[in-house]
Amino acid sequence: MPRENSGSSSSSSGSGAGKRKTETIAFRLDSNVISRLRSEAAQKEVSLNTLVGQIFRQHIDWHSNAAKAGFLTVRKGLILRLLEIASEEQLHQIAEYIAKKETKNFVMMLRNEYNITSALDVVETWIRIAGYPYRHDVQYSRHSYTIQHDMGRKWSVYLSEQYEFLFEDFGLKRVHFDMTDNSLSFTVDTEDTL
Repeated sequence: MPRENSGSSSSSSGSGAGKRKTETIAFRLDSNVISRLRSEAAQKEVSLNTLVGQIFRQHIDWHSNAAKAGFLTVRKGLILRLLEIASEEQLHQIAEYIAKKETKNFVMMLRNEYNITSALDVVETWIRIAGYPYRHDVQYSRHSYTIQHDMGRKWSVYLSEQYEFLFEDFGLKRVHFDMTDNSLSFTVDTEDTL
């Protein structure tokens, strides 16, 4: 069990509007846990501090509330098998249901607000948590994503349908999707919202 050291110091990092206040804090952890963290940091070619910061951010951004909001961790094989037996029409219906009936509550639970910025933040956090390689480019209010999921065309169909319904909820009509068997790309302009 980690124990917080009572002594701490703080500083700011970054510049301008992107400044983040940081604090130095010490935790007491099991030696085996520390060794495994050091090993993972070396594999990822990041500092131990960076890795632990990422773990804490993932906990706050996702893990601490995802289950409370109805999100379950399931095995990839289960999803792939379900995709095999579902028709594209069934995937459309499921995506519409999830987007219209559950996504708003989910985003609210994770971000405490429901707008295009918080929705895109949750989408990107999910992509990272799922471990998918991805790219997110931003030009002014235009966000372009490419997700390499390697789960087949039906997963691309499902995700594109779900995101399309989500974006329609914000009045976004000009969202472009491009899909392959193993990837999904889409571009969204957040200035097009209602």
